[in-house]
Amino acid sequence: LPKDASTVDFSNLAFGQTGWSQHQDSFFVKGIDRQTAFLAAKDGLSSATFVLKEGDPARGFVKGERGMTAVDWNVVAGVYFAPADDGFAFKVIAEGSKDVGFWGDATGGSWPQDIIRGIQNYIARESSITNPDRGVFSTTSGSKQ
Repeated sequence: LPKDASTVDFSNLAFGQTGWSQHQDSFFVKGIDRQTAFLAAKDGLSSATFVLKEGDPARGFVKGERGMTAVDWNVVAGVYFAPADDGFAFKVIAEGSKDVGFWGDATGGSWPQDIIRGIQNYIARESSITNPDRGVFSTTSGSKQ
């Protein structure tokens, strides 16, 4: 996994399986600050059952790992975030074991989407508490949801 957000290409919007056992996805959230991005990244990983291992809001990353499931083991994931326009760009990268195994790579491709769902849920909860009219997931700047 990349060491921090400075080594991540946020302009590359590739998603799905992007390597032997690597899966990734990207998205953007407007109207949030660095602390909210960091807390959302932590919540996204933990809500997808990852154990948090390291993170730094200043360097724009949180990393976690999880144990075995029926189809994969030794899965690690990183959530990377960087300021962009009026918000933050996020990239989620998950990698499984490099073991070939009987069926080849069976790493669950939904890990990035599960983590993103947790991030979005955190931001939606935080927004509804602090400012329900913020509309962080709307497509038009300043519009209400």
